[in-house]
Amino acid sequence: MFVAAGPTVAAILIRKAEARVCGQSGVTPKCDTFDCNGADDVWGWCWYANDGCCRNDGLKKICDCCTVNYPNVHGYCPSGTNVRCIVESCGNDPRLLTVVLTGLRWDNSTGYGASAAVAAEAGSKRVVVTNADDPFAAAIAAPLAGALGSPVLAFTGAGGGTIATATGSANAAHLSAIRTLGAETAMIVGTVDSAVATELSALGLTIDIVSPLADPGPLSAAVAERIISINDINRTVTVTETGLSAAALPLAASFAAINGYPLIVGSDAVATVGLPTVYVGPEPIDAGVPSERTKATSLAALSIELAELAAAAPFVDASRVTIAPDGSGDLMGLINTQAPIVLHPAGSLGPVADWLQTHSLRFGALTEVFYVTGPGALDTQNFWQLQGTVNGFRVDQLTGESGQGLPVIRQPWAERPIGKARIDGALEWGSEVTPSYWTSSAQTFRR
Repeated sequence: MFVAAGPTVAAILIRKAEARVCGQSGVTPKCDTFDCNGADDVWGWCWYANDGCCRNDGLKKICDCCTVNYPNVHGYCPSGTNVRCIVESCGNDPRLLTVVLTGLRWDNSTGYGASAAVAAEAGSKRVVVTNADDPFAAAIAAPLAGALGSPVLAFTGAGGGTIATATGSANAAHLSAIRTLGAETAMIVGTVDSAVATELSALGLTIDIVSPLADPGPLSAAVAERIISINDINRTVTVTETGLSAAALPLAASFAAINGYPLIVGSDAVATVGLPTVYVGPEPIDAGVPSERTKATSLAALSIELAELAAAAPFVDASRVTIAPDGSGDLMGLINTQAPIVLHPAGSLGPVADWLQTHSLRFGALTEVFYVTGPGALDTQNFWQLQGTVNGFRVDQLTGESGQGLPVIRQPWAERPIGKARIDGALEWGSEVTPSYWTSSAQTFRR
């Protein structure tokens, strides 16, 4: 009977072998992510394997996520729990998540603006208000918000004479965010509908009209004057109204907001303000002031270039970053995270995984990564990769065949607490030389 059933038994054994990971003798599956935080979940201990299970020759950690009365082997679990799934690492202890991953909720009417503002927990009593139908106004307003540590919220309804305030309407999320943040003053930039100002006044906010202009060039110059009056800076960021420069408007606005530099639109406004500038995009522009220019020729590459410039700047917190799908329709709302925006391919990390690791090697460990939960969001496998990359689990180094790597090393008592596992193969964050900020002698550091 056994011989007759040979193919069936062989198929079962193959499936069990495929369920293993390198260094594992059982068939418990890998956890979908590095989270073990359900109501009945608790971390167990780990075992080690180093026979070809890591490309970097590190000591592989395989750790049990345990669940109360789960129908599986007991493994290295506390009493009353059994193994539900396992996590593995070629670097740091895979049970210890040190980087906060904050998901930003997509709203069909307002995008990410309101949820990003609340998630960033800006403590300013001001909010900058602008027109959702004018992307240049929102971008120009963003650096003013950045200089004040405030959110910028773009309301709909400009020119219509009304403002929808019902739950789920275009502006309801923004009004809710303003209440949550406890703002006391609304600084208005651009042609915002009078009904918006009326509604904000009804909430008890003081209205401060920064500039009511509609033309992006003069508006940017006017807002620059306000920023210069409150923030001691000596440079600007400049975009044009066409080409890649215009497409990169949210990225340029985010970079400017993080630094507290005004965003200028067009050469005439640059000449009016008269400060050194960095041009974002390849489009020709020259206003006769000392300048730098970005080099990237795609939005994704440009997002990384600007993020690296921001991280190298003085007074900028390089431990926080925002990632979003390339092609996202609401990058402007992500400015409210007050962290550089880096674009990844829709659904996957792609080259951003390597960049996140390089960034941490240059500037130190990350503390928080904002990611979007709307269109183009990371799938489960890529979220697992994100967790593993930013927490130093070296998931890129996992290798070997299922069931390979035995015998294993039992985890000593002293190494069983979370965070105490051996970290052979871990990277030393902040160990590499950081790139210089500006390369031109014409540029000076922010005063």
